[in-house]
Amino acid sequence: MGKPENEEDFVLYTVDDDIKVYIDKKILEALDSGERVLKFVIPEYGWHYLTLIEVP
Repeated sequence: MGKPENEEDFVLYTVDDDIKVYIDKKILEALDSGERVLKFVIPEYGWHYLTLIEVP
């Protein structure tokens, strides 16, 4: 895994300064207004929740 080829279509979130997560803008646009928790699965690792917050 790494940077997507079309980086402009993704939003980068950094966790603990060393984990980078790229989320497709289409997914973020599909979230209900105000919703900030994204549930996803990683094969062989199970379900995870990503809480999105804005940091100034």
